[in-house]
Amino acid sequence: MVSYVSEQLYVFLATLYGGIFIGFIYDLYRIFRCIFKPKKIATIIEDLIFWIVISIAAITVLLFSNEGQVRFYTFLGFMIGSILYNRILSKFVIKSMILLLRMIRKIILKIVKIILYPLRVLRKLFLKPWRWLKKKITQHYFRCKRICLLPKIVYNEMKKYIKFIRKKK
Repeated sequence: MVSYVSEQLYVFLATLYGGIFIGFIYDLYRIFRCIFKPKKIATIIEDLIFWIVISIAAITVLLFSNEGQVRFYTFLGFMIGSILYNRILSKFVIKSMILLLRMIRKIILKIVKIILYPLRVLRKLFLKPWRWLKKKITQHYFRCKRICLLPKIVYNEMKKYIKFIRKKK
């Protein structure tokens, strides 16, 4: 009898830990949704993946603790574990994860900044001569364009005068 009760206590504690783990997965899911803000179809897919992961976690806990037998106290253990996690650890875990993600983001941005530094130096080296050259080319381009348009302007003016002269006769 004592062995049977201790076995049930072990199963209950295992499902309690499983509920805490499910609560942790739920917090990860909440953080992910908060960061990426998915659209409707993506939300449906994410929800499906979330429930599949939670089902796998629950089934794994049940298989390892009591050979997959589903009892009332196993559901109770999952629920109490999730509620305990939500009330006690959830806020701390969310703040910690957000802090960790911000630190990772800062590190990645610094690495990118270090990698892109030589490109910025090269850009500064080439940008000043390029601007000077572009300015000179642009000035000469517009001058050449005006010169190239002169024959067309002269031709159009000649057409006007020829029409005017023909009307007089």
